[in-house]
Amino acid sequence: MRSALDVKVGVKPVFAQLVHSDAWEGPCRVGDSEELTPEAERTKGKKAFQEFQENLSKNLSAEARLLEPVYMEYGEDFVVSEREFEKLEPDLQNVDLFLLSYRLPGIERYKKPVAMMGRGITNVDIAAYFRSRGLEGYAPIDYNELNEIISLMQIRKAIGQTRILAVTGGELITWGVVSSIWNLEDLKARFGTDCQRVSITRFFDEMEKVNQKDATELAEKLINGAQKLNIDKEYVVNDVKSYLATKSLMEKYDCNAHTIPCFELCSSRVPEKLKVVPCLTHTLLKDEGYPSACEGDMSVLLAMTVLMYISKKSSFMGNPWMKDENILQVTHSVPGLKMNGFDKPDLPYELWHFTAAGWGTKVQIDLADNEEKEVTLARFNPSATKVLVVKGKTVGCCFHERGCSPTVDIEVSDAREIIHQQADFGHHLAMVYGDYVSKIEKLSTLMDFEVVKA
Repeated sequence: MRSALDVKVGVKPVFAQLVHSDAWEGPCRVGDSEELTPEAERTKGKKAFQEFQENLSKNLSAEARLLEPVYMEYGEDFVVSEREFEKLEPDLQNVDLFLLSYRLPGIERYKKPVAMMGRGITNVDIAAYFRSRGLEGYAPIDYNELNEIISLMQIRKAIGQTRILAVTGGELITWGVVSSIWNLEDLKARFGTDCQRVSITRFFDEMEKVNQKDATELAEKLINGAQKLNIDKEYVVNDVKSYLATKSLMEKYDCNAHTIPCFELCSSRVPEKLKVVPCLTHTLLKDEGYPSACEGDMSVLLAMTVLMYISKKSSFMGNPWMKDENILQVTHSVPGLKMNGFDKPDLPYELWHFTAAGWGTKVQIDLADNEEKEVTLARFNPSATKVLVVKGKTVGCCFHERGCSPTVDIEVSDAREIIHQQADFGHHLAMVYGDYVSKIEKLSTLMDFEVVKA
């Protein structure tokens, strides 16, 4: 079981060298005769190829998988031979981006994204050529811009390799969220995101197979790490079993994201019998890099996926409510411990109970008591063609003894307008710390969705 965040962008460096058949000067070529010989051009090209490789190894992002660089030549007829193109064949299935040093006539045959660095002229010429033909062409000025492109491509690739384990009561659209993405075939066709549906019965069957010792050990670890315990240990163990069953099914079906319908789950009466809720599962999965959303809500799950993959952080999600003109409240029981980053220490947390009867583990984190105050919230519309993006700042947070909690107060520019905008998107919002609005906008150009800012 692997998070889609682990994927790399396959970058194939191609050093293209124009080698003339003889030495002469003309409208596009100047220099003394010794510089213009085929031998001199080839020698110069080989040296530049070596420098090209050295620069790549020092400057290319860790989000890239550097494929074997290739040196290719062509003559003044500007036609690359098939023998030269054969040099690219071994790596083709792993190539996400061709990185060119210069023009390479015919490279468009592969319909792969192409980038060439430079301060203008040739690289913008190549990019425009590709874009006018419906292909991806990029003209980064330096390695910072190239690595930004690679980062966006890595996010897109990760989304394309996301496979959702959707526990279902039978219906695609759940009672709790009728504004969820409903056309999963279209979602897969456009973004590559796939979905494996399993029944609630299958889920509870898997839960019965969970090893009691494994569940107890993890529950004790969570209890020992909590600053306060407001739930009995046996109920924490029950919810850890639910988490381990979910992970087991995700492994069996090769999934790396998850959602489950709360209303249908509840009406089955099995959670009451087993004394479990899915809240802890969502928290633990997200902290491992697996997007996990409440209530079978595919719209918020896709937004959460984007936010987590962009920020490299765990996320929160919940029901948004207009507290006043500039305060939006968001409430649910699924904050992440790794909301400052997967490589950062856990946030301080408490363990409380969800139900009035005292069972159902929920993680409680004061989301306003964090050095980072700025947050980005997002949700896709039911057709997954638009994403609503909101930037705000946490200004308060409180816990509730029963039901969904915590509730975080977020200062926004216009809470009323956000609620109005949500009439096109639905009610849950995903949230991460930090300002990622600009990066979402850049990603939208690669993935062809519209960004609506509120």
